[in-house]
Amino acid sequence: MKKLKSVLACMIIFALVGATGFTTLAADTNDTGTGSVSGNVTINGQISPLIISVTHPLSAAYAIDPNGGANGNFIASEIDVQNNTRVAVNVSVAALTASPGGSITFTDVDSSAKQWSSLNLADSKKYIAIGIKPKDASGWSAGYNQSTHWAVNTSPTLIGALAPQATGALTLNSFYGLAFDGSYTAEHVLVFMFQLV
Repeated sequence: MKKLKSVLACMIIFALVGATGFTTLAADTNDTGTGSVSGNVTINGQISPLIISVTHPLSAAYAIDPNGGANGNFIASEIDVQNNTRVAVNVSVAALTASPGGSITFTDVDSSAKQWSSLNLADSKKYIAIGIKPKDASGWSAGYNQSTHWAVNTSPTLIGALAPQATGALTLNSFYGLAFDGSYTAEHVLVFMFQLV
């Protein structure tokens, strides 16, 4: 019985040593000779990936008031993006698309596709041109993209690079009809992509 316990204990020790993943090193080598002698040592490195950490809001809002101004008023909250990563990261808009979930679901079109102030009730509730762009240069590295990424554009758009601990503000822009016969809600989904510079 005592011998069986010893054998089981040895088996458990071998299993634990095998499970911990210790790397067995090759046996030492002897370099010998006369005059000049050289020897080679293989050095194996292991590099961990850098964790990208970015803070941004989970939701943003806009409001259309067709009664204000010559073309109505469009008011939108800023979308702040902060880079918490140890190095600079590129910020791209991967997608900005209309989504069901509100009382109306817009169809995204180009900003020049319609005579916006002339849209009738049905078209005002159907079409919108909505886009996103940097608010200003604050936080963005030199060479950032100042143009608007319109929702109708299905290709990703690089906005620019944020240095570590830098925050860049984005703002929404829109063209829309004015013929609304009631209060409505609508939703869009904004998808960011963050990559190391």
